Amino acid sequence: MMSISPPSGSLLKCYVCVSNECRIWKEVLQCCTEKSNNLENNLQKLQYSLEKSHVRAKVICRGCHMQRYCSVSHLLEDRPEHQALCQVLRDLQKLRKIDHPLLLHGKISDRRQLQFVVSQLKLILWVKLGRPLTPREHQLMGDPAICDVCFSTGDLEDCDGCAGVAFCSLEHRQLVKGYHSSKDCQTLALIATPFRQLDVLVNIQRFFRSCLIKESHLTAAFHKATNIMVSSTPWTDLESYQLFSTCSSFSGIGSLCLALSHISWVTDPDKAVIVYVVGATQETLIYFQDMHLNFLFLQFPNIHNLELHFMGRTLGQMGETRSAFSKRTVIKHFYPLTFSQFSCVCNVDPTVVLILQPDFIGTGNITQNLVNLVQKKDPPDFDWQDCLCSIIRTFGVPICYTSISGIKAMSDFTAIKKVARENKIDVKRAYNLTDNPYREILPLHNPDPLDLERIVYANNYLEVVFTSLKKY
Repeated sequence: MMSISPPSGSLLKCYVCVSNECRIWKEVLQCCTEKSNNLENNLQKLQYSLEKSHVRAKVICRGCHMQRYCSVSHLLEDRPEHQALCQVLRDLQKLRKIDHPLLLHGKISDRRQLQFVVSQLKLILWVKLGRPLTPREHQLMGDPAICDVCFSTGDLEDCDGCAGVAFCSLEHRQLVKGYHSSKDCQTLALIATPFRQLDVLVNIQRFFRSCLIKESHLTAAFHKATNIMVSSTPWTDLESYQLFSTCSSFSGIGSLCLALSHISWVTDPDKAVIVYVVGATQETLIYFQDMHLNFLFLQFPNIHNLELHFMGRTLGQMGETRSAFSKRTVIKHFYPLTFSQFSCVCNVDPTVVLILQPDFIGTGNITQNLVNLVQKKDPPDFDWQDCLCSIIRTFGVPICYTSISGIKAMSDFTAIKKVARENKIDVKRAYNLTDNPYREILPLHNPDPLDLERIVYANNYLEVVFTSLKKY
């Protein structure tokens, strides 16, 4: 196969060109898998597409002032997909009398302000669109085309190595080089790659060996379980990225396994292990596919019956599914309810409560007033207060939760302690680690407007607590 560089996900590139490259990359990979005769033809198309993508995207959408294209024809081609987000940003700029969404609070002067504005814009879009943002929209808003030194949005060039940082002048290019290390470049290359926009998980069906969960980490446990070694440069081709992304998706089940290995519990083949996944969303369910459950059974062969209760108001209709894994059974229950609502109508008797990256401190309240400017009806309820009151009353049951950053982990625990103190409940830490070895390995730009940690990872920190009534 001829050597071809991967597509660039930089927002300074034409979105349509990059999307076409991703599509052709998938076709090339499919041809390689099937040993198709169309391989050479697709390689030629890919080469042409890559050459075209080097044309600078000088056409900027006049509505949102953020999305870029190589030509007016590609702008028009993308209009149906881009229109909804574009209209929200257009209305917001008109309402606030600004000429760019990032100028929501005036000229950006530091990274804290940039993160704060990005967080607000994402929340506004989430509320106004009435749905979660797509991967493409997350990338557009979370990694905007902006000078990494002065935060200007004017004439920009990006880093040739990662396309993850940009600069507005030769002077600022030199400043970027001063702190933009090769490690940073590789991390940002993983964020900028357009492969992030694709559904590229590999369905793994064969599993081999377990590991000592307490003494291992995600990539090592994944390799031992699957005999698959992930690449150190996964942004270079789609196949490498697929395996890297698949490994990253084992973070949720790996974190659950780590939590279970640090608490005392007795496995009874005739009794189900019951896991409450609280605050669940459709994205949460990605962590609990069949291949992930096979990984859990590999680590805990004494678990014969598993019940997963997913609780979250966006899960759709109430229902359940049943499946068999060799001699094991799994029942998944789905409740479009909060935990407090669930506990009012159902008997609460879990083995463990799992909460993946909750919003205990109510980040949504920070931008409540701004949301009201663009949304006539009441914004959604972001408050975990009632849920926490119910959750911490599951006395003797381990409560496991993950956080995306160090500051978020501390604030999450503070929120639990505050609610517990108000309800005269004791909280004991059973497991507290500064770094979760089973965090995702796909990096993210930090969405927290009050946290200066620039790069974070899903499930970055893990904590396990027990609660009990105060003794007097």
